[in-house]
Amino acid sequence: MPGVRIKLQERSRKIFFRKILKKLKYPNLRVLSSELCIPYSTIKKYSSGELLIPGNTFFRLCKLSSLMPDALDLEELPGNWGQRKGGKKGIETLMQKYKKELPLWREKAIKNSSGKRLKKIKIPQMSEKLAEFIGIHLGDGTMTKYFIRISGDYRYDLPYFRYISALIVELFGIKPQIFKDQRQMNTGYVLLRSKAICSLLNEKYNIPFGDKIRNKACIPNEILRNKKLSLACLRGLIDTDGSVSRRGTDGKQFCIDFKSHNPVLLSQVKQITEKTKLFTHFYNKSSGTNCWSSILKYFTTVGSSNLRHVVRFHQRTLGNTLYQKEVIGYYEQDLYKQLDLPFKGLVI
Repeated sequence: MPGVRIKLQERSRKIFFRKILKKLKYPNLRVLSSELCIPYSTIKKYSSGELLIPGNTFFRLCKLSSLMPDALDLEELPGNWGQRKGGKKGIETLMQKYKKELPLWREKAIKNSSGKRLKKIKIPQMSEKLAEFIGIHLGDGTMTKYFIRISGDYRYDLPYFRYISALIVELFGIKPQIFKDQRQMNTGYVLLRSKAICSLLNEKYNIPFGDKIRNKACIPNEILRNKKLSLACLRGLIDTDGSVSRRGTDGKQFCIDFKSHNPVLLSQVKQITEKTKLFTHFYNKSSGTNCWSSILKYFTTVGSSNLRHVVRFHQRTLGNTLYQKEVIGYYEQDLYKQLDLPFKGLVI
C-alpha cells in the first residue's frame, strides 16, 4: 500500500519481527536488512518502533513470512503522518521566532534553486559495453524491479567490482555501491539501485526479474545476431560465471570453463563458441576448452575484464601456473595496476 505507514503496538511488533526471522531462518536483523537492501539502522528503528514501517515494506514482509496482517495489533496511518504531526507546530514556532527573516530566506531559496534539475539516468544504445554488462548480469547478477546486484568473491574480485562500477557509470550515469556481505566472509557485491534501469533491461531486452533459471534468462537476440556484441556478452559471462584455471597434475593443463544450470543460456554460449571455434567441449551443464590454441584465441578475440583471469592467463604464458590464492599478490604490480581493461592479446 503506497503512501501508508504501519504502526504496530509493542507486543505485536516484537512478535512480528521474531516470526519473520524464524520463518526466513535469519539469525538477526542485520541479515534481514542485507536481504531486503534496507539499511541496518533503519530496520532496527522499525523493530524498536522508533520509525513507522512503510506499507509496501510491511506487506512484503508479511508475504515473505506468510504472516497475516489481521492477526496483528496495528494501525494504518497516512504516509505524511509524521510530517503533519510535527510540521504544524514547527511552522507556528518559526513564524513567531523568525517573522522578519522568513521572507528573505524564501527569496534566497528561490534564487538558489532556479535552473536546477534532477539528475537523469543515461539510456544507452546497444553497444559492446552494454552487451558485456548484460553478460555480467546473466552470469552473477540478481535483478528485482528496484535494483541489480552483481556478486563475487570479495578477496579476488575487488578490482573487477571497480571495473563493473566504472562500466555502470559510463553506461547509465549512476555510481553503484561496492560492499562486502557481513554474513558471508568472502562474498561481495556491486549494487545498482535504479527502478528505471531495471525496467529498461526488462522491457527492452527481456531480462527477467527474480530467479534467472526459473524465468529462463537468456542473451537478447539483438546481441546474438551480432558477432562483436556476442563476444562482448560472452566476456561478461566468463568473467563472472566462468573460470580460467590450472588443471591436472602439477597444473600442466590450463582451461576455460563455463558452468550454468540454465539450459537456454548454456545452448546460447555453445552457439557463440561453436561458430567462432573458441570452445572444444560441451556438456549438459558446462562448456569450455583446455586446448591451449583455443585459449590463446579466446584471449585475443574475447579477452577479459576480470584481473583475476588476466593474471592467471598471462602468468601461464610465462610458464607459471598459479593457484587462485596466489593471484592477489600480483594485483599491486605496476604491470597489472596500469592495465587497460578489457584486456585482449597475448602480451601485456
